[in-house]
Amino acid sequence: MKIMVTGAGGFVGSRLVAYYGKKYDVWGVTHKDLDLTDEAAVFKTVEKYRPDVLLHCAAVSDVAECSKKPELSHAVNVLGTEYLAKACGKTGAKLVMCSSDQVYFRKRGEQESLDAYLEPHWEDCIETPEPLYGKQKLQGEELCLKYQPESVVIRLSWMYDSLTEDELAKGRRNLATMLLEMLDQKQSRKFSDTDHRGVTDVTLVVKNMEAAWKLPGGIYNYGSSNDTNMYETVRRVMASFGQEALAEKATGGNVRNLMMRTDKLARHGIFFPDTAAGLEAFLRKGGVL
Repeated sequence: MKIMVTGAGGFVGSRLVAYYGKKYDVWGVTHKDLDLTDEAAVFKTVEKYRPDVLLHCAAVSDVAECSKKPELSHAVNVLGTEYLAKACGKTGAKLVMCSSDQVYFRKRGEQESLDAYLEPHWEDCIETPEPLYGKQKLQGEELCLKYQPESVVIRLSWMYDSLTEDELAKGRRNLATMLLEMLDQKQSRKFSDTDHRGVTDVTLVVKNMEAAWKLPGGIYNYGSSNDTNMYETVRRVMASFGQEALAEKATGGNVRNLMMRTDKLARHGIFFPDTAAGLEAFLRKGGVL
C-alpha cells in the first residue's frame, strides 16, 4: 500500500510518516519536494507516485500568519487543496484532508443566549467562521468533496505531544508541555475562562488515522471532546494530581466556542478520550507520578 503525506515536516505530518512508514510504502512530501500552488506539478506528482491514500496535512496553519499573508495562505490552503483533490479524483486515491476546529470560530449572535452559543458543534452545522484560516479551511473542505467525493475531511482540534529537539529549538510549545512545567516546578499559570475547545493527544490522532482513511467520504470531527472552558479543563487535570491550586483563572475577553461533538466518529468505531482525561493520561505516562 502506498501512502503520500503532504506537510511531512509539520507536527502531524512528521508523526504520520514515522508511524506508518514502519508498515507501508510512505512518501513524506515537504514544500521543498512539491509546490502545492503549482497545479501542473501537483498533478504530475500524484500521477507518478499513484498513492492509494493521500494524507493532506500541509497548510499555512498559523492563524495570524494566514491573515498577514492572505494571497499565500489562499494559494496553499485553498488552491493547493483543490489541485490535490482533482488529482486524487483522477487517480482514484483516497484523500484525507486535515481541516480544523477553526471552521467553528464565529461570533456570538446579538440575540443568542450563552447556553445556545456554547453548544458543541456537529459536522452538519452551517458555519460562518470569523478567522481567515477557518474560512479557507471550509473552502478546502468543499473542494475536496466536490472533486473527490470519497474524501475524508477530519476537523482537528489543538493537539499536544512530547516535543522533538527540532521543535523545541523552534520554540514550539503546547498545552501538555505547559502542564508538565507547572507540575514539575509547582508553578501556577492562568488559563482563560472564555475559551472553550477540545485538545487532543496527537499520538491518538496518528494511530487512528488508518481507521480514518477507511471511513466513508464526508466530514468528521476528529479528536477529543470537551464540555467546558480551558480554565476548568486545566483545573480538573491539576486536581487529579492534587495540584488544583496551580490553575488560575484569567477573566475577560470574548467567549469563543470551538467544542466539537464526536458522536459521528464514534458510530464508526473511532474513539478519543475527553480532553481532561486525555491530558491526565498523557501526563502520567510522561513520568510525572
